[in-house]
Amino acid sequence: MQPATPLVLCVLLSQVLLLTSAEDLDCTPGFQQKVFHIDQPAEFIEDQAILNLTFSDCKGNDKLHYEVSSPYFRVNTDGSLVALRNITAVGKTLFVHARTPHAEDMAELVIVGGKDIQGSLQDIFKFARTSPVPRQKRSIVVSPILIPENQRQPFPRDVGKVSQTKTNAKACFYYEMSIHEAN
Repeated sequence: MQPATPLVLCVLLSQVLLLTSAEDLDCTPGFQQKVFHIDQPAEFIEDQAILNLTFSDCKGNDKLHYEVSSPYFRVNTDGSLVALRNITAVGKTLFVHARTPHAEDMAELVIVGGKDIQGSLQDIFKFARTSPVPRQKRSIVVSPILIPENQRQPFPRDVGKVSQTKTNAKACFYYEMSIHEAN
């Protein structure tokens, strides 16, 4: 009977571990829903709940902090999205970012019937693609190398410089050493 006792204890211990790990597997950190659809009202009214968001970090949501992509909205500690003032146009999408020390996630709020507002990210990226000014690479910036003051005079001594040559519409940059000891 004694050889079977450790075996029974092992089986019981494995069952307990299996049950506790199964509880952890049921919880997925983050928003329970990633995309929300909201119908565009005539006006978002100040301090009126628009939507309830559910976020869980599987550890009790200690120090939960929400950030909203629009300055006209905030998320209360209970997860309700509210307008900070009466507003009619907010754009087509909002993003809500929730963060705790254990997890972070982002949810997208699509406003059905919403109109693009002036200066949205889509307008900025569209302007960058259609801009008449072509993109160009930046010049190489290298500070001169100085020899320490325990060498011969004059102090400090410049060792190298960046030079540029242009040949057939191509610019070549190279670093030139100006001291004869450098190889």
